Amino acid sequence: MAGQLGQITVYVADNLMVGRLGAEALAAVSLAVAIIAVPTVIGMGIAVALPTLISEADGAGEDKKVSQYFKHGFVINLLIGLIAGGLFILGLPILDDIGQDPGVVVLAKEYIFVSALGLVPMMIFMTFRGFSDGMSETKPPMIAMLLGNVLNVILNYIFIFGKLGAPALGVEGAALASLIARVFMIVFIVLLLLKWKNLWCYIKACNFKTYQSVMASKIFEIGIPSSLQYFFEISAFSGAALIMGMVSKNAQAAHQISINISSVTFMICSGLAMAATIRVGNQLGKKDYNAMRSAGLSAFIQVTLMMAVCSLIFVLFRSYLPLLYINDMKVVEIASLLLIFAAIFQIPDGLQVTALSALRGIQDVKIPTFITFFSYYIIGIPISYFTAITFEMGAPGVWLGLLVGLFFSATLLMIRFYRLSNRYV
Repeated sequence: MAGQLGQITVYVADNLMVGRLGAEALAAVSLAVAIIAVPTVIGMGIAVALPTLISEADGAGEDKKVSQYFKHGFVINLLIGLIAGGLFILGLPILDDIGQDPGVVVLAKEYIFVSALGLVPMMIFMTFRGFSDGMSETKPPMIAMLLGNVLNVILNYIFIFGKLGAPALGVEGAALASLIARVFMIVFIVLLLLKWKNLWCYIKACNFKTYQSVMASKIFEIGIPSSLQYFFEISAFSGAALIMGMVSKNAQAAHQISINISSVTFMICSGLAMAATIRVGNQLGKKDYNAMRSAGLSAFIQVTLMMAVCSLIFVLFRSYLPLLYINDMKVVEIASLLLIFAAIFQIPDGLQVTALSALRGIQDVKIPTFITFFSYYIIGIPISYFTAITFEMGAPGVWLGLLVGLFFSATLLMIRFYRLSNRYV
């Protein structure tokens, strides 16, 4: 959880610093992140298959499978980073034709180009992280992420505002800082794993000259549906950012602020959710089905309590939190209103990501993928568009759709885990 919180700290710092450049710069980051997040989560889905499979193999005492999963995951993630980065760069001209503010588009292109170069190191790091987490050794990736994030924040300050003799690159500087920090994180986690002998022995045992299609197939069997789950949810929020751009530049900037604040609590939940995946998968490998079910249910209770507190914080400080990002009172007014919606969807947001992860731990990914598609594409996005644009509700209409989509997703996924885990018991 500390690693996840450290990760989101970088994005918060990015937005806090970029916000000082004005609403246009903040809107550009919102647009860029909305676009770059969609293909990125496909790679993330493949990466999260690793802790699921490795935790089960470790629980069953199958050491050879642990090394095999790491090796195949490494190669697959490397190829995904190369392909996705190339597609980002080739697709930049499309931004001119999606109905966004021209000034925002120019800045967004700069951010996306540099971010595309950072996809390869990001995917490589996620491979090492997935392996380490799957082995229930969460400290190496946590330490690497926290130190990398500190470096990122420092480099943000230098490159965005042009300090210590560096040029003032603005929005592009934020992306450059992230690229350098990701490379650092790879180097550092490798050095850490060298000292964790119980982990490095599995990596050392890898033979990169031979591959087995059955291992790759197993990763894709879990990874592709997981990718689609991430895709449907993230693309719903990306679609919301695009709809906000149709409303106004100020609405888009306010959306970015509210999403950025909400992402702090979401990433904390992601840490608990990953723990649920590992604990559920590990107990599945041991065939201790009562403990497997209890691991998932206890995670639901923890997330509910934590997100209830976060909801209260959002409501009480909704008029003050946006001021940390920008002094434009029009943007602040919209953002403070959106934070009320964010407060309402805290609990369903936390429960849906935890339920997805618990189901992934028992390698149930196909039905949950359909549930996420239904919740966001059939329910959430259409409501966002029609309430915001057709019925002219503006920014609140966009977030109303997100709220309804998250509610459906959380409810259906929790029912799915409860019924499926009962079958094992």
